[in-house]
Amino acid sequence: MRRIHQVLLALPVTGVVLCLSSCSGCSAKNAPSSPPASAATSSAPGGPGAGAAATPAPSQFYAPRDAVYDVTYTPNTVRIDFPTVQKTLRAVSPDGSAMVFDSSDPRLQGLTAGKVLLLEHLGVRKIVDVEKQGSQIGLITDDVSLTDFIQDGHIKFTAPLFADSPQAAVYPPPAPRALLANLTDWLKGPVVAYADTSPASYGMHAAGKVDNWEFEASGTRAGDGLTLTISATKDLGGLKAKVTATGKVNHVSSAFDANIKGGKMQDFQYSTPLQGSLQVTWAALTAGQNLGIGESRLALPPVAKTVIDVYGLPFLFQINVNLIFKPGFGTPHDAASGGFNLDYDGAGGLIIHGSQSSTTGNMQANPNVQNTTSSSLAAHGIVLAVNAPKISVSFGTDSFKEALTQLLPETITSWSWFQRLQQKLFSKKLSSQPGPGDFFKINGGAYVQLVEEFDYAASGPLSLVPCKVTHFNSYAQAGADAQVLAITASSPTVEWFHSAKTWRVPDSDVCGPK
Repeated sequence: MRRIHQVLLALPVTGVVLCLSSCSGCSAKNAPSSPPASAATSSAPGGPGAGAAATPAPSQFYAPRDAVYDVTYTPNTVRIDFPTVQKTLRAVSPDGSAMVFDSSDPRLQGLTAGKVLLLEHLGVRKIVDVEKQGSQIGLITDDVSLTDFIQDGHIKFTAPLFADSPQAAVYPPPAPRALLANLTDWLKGPVVAYADTSPASYGMHAAGKVDNWEFEASGTRAGDGLTLTISATKDLGGLKAKVTATGKVNHVSSAFDANIKGGKMQDFQYSTPLQGSLQVTWAALTAGQNLGIGESRLALPPVAKTVIDVYGLPFLFQINVNLIFKPGFGTPHDAASGGFNLDYDGAGGLIIHGSQSSTTGNMQANPNVQNTTSSSLAAHGIVLAVNAPKISVSFGTDSFKEALTQLLPETITSWSWFQRLQQKLFSKKLSSQPGPGDFFKINGGAYVQLVEEFDYAASGPLSLVPCKVTHFNSYAQAGADAQVLAITASSPTVEWFHSAKTWRVPDSDVCGPK
């Protein structure tokens, strides 16, 4: 039994869950137009107040009904209406940090470092450096928090994303097969197929390769929900691995509520339903000596996304799936496969008052773990964590780039173009390398997520008492990026549900405690 315990200790279950825990086109109705205002006014529920954009939401964006947007901007905030941006914006770097404008507009001519630039329907950026040459003005910018440009205000919206035409194909899971007879065939890479998807689509499709993971991810609109399909394979010669997931997320909706007073976030709430189903299968096979799976984490592109336009301020809504898969085999010719199904039903979210964070929510989760089949003479094990779904609303660089992609795609240029321009216009160095960050983090976002963690360990048939132990944990969590909320402490994370189950074969304490 000592060997099975060593396998379990070698596969860091807690670290997997903590790692995932830190992660993270609709038909649109135009918002009513409203003249810009510089002072706060009382706002009737379900309408714009002070600070609303002068132009309605673009047709590509989702404009939530009954949204509240009543704000007073800080003195450092410079607002540029969208028609002016269309006429003057010449180029944006791939990471959204550098911009070049035609400086014909007086508001652009007066920009200095430290100002905050609000580009209606596109986003908000803090100016780090300003360079001028002739009729051109170059800006180096950074992310902002809501309190960087809002002195006092109330932003509130609920975004139920209603039914729309499907945009991407769903790829069904493979039919069940016998493990050893068909495992090699099943571990072959996926057939890559692409769906024609407009940039503003609610459902998405993506295929690619990162860290030796070949992946395919797709989402399709289903009423007021989403069906999703994921396939990820890795072939390192001595080790082959595959994970697939299919599921449905029902009643997709996000509720966002932020109150700011005196340049500080006073109250914040974000919540969403978590209801649906998930079916996951996995397999791993060794063929000769192997050095392990390498990078066990995979952050997939979103399976759904859209821009939510709240009277000119864009937020990015996304549904993400992430996974961690770590097989542990001891001999050159090992194989294992298994899976689980999960039905879940609940709702929850994050509540922040001042510096205190809490949660509210409920959840029912009913897992059904398939029998794990393995072939190995030595002790072996598997750890699999799936973060699905992760539902988020973010405000920052990602929302800015998505809004640009949908409204002004011609302005997004290459790094080589900006590096050539740097010699003439920019005195500060432009970096094309992304900065350090959490692997699964949603920058500038608030999220609600479900994390499913499965681990299996077997002592092997040669042990005195051949044991197999399986654990399954479900977690419902919520959190937010401290930057967007202007919180000085670390990003808040809360958990309102945890369910744990254990199966032993034989069901005896000789195989360890339950």
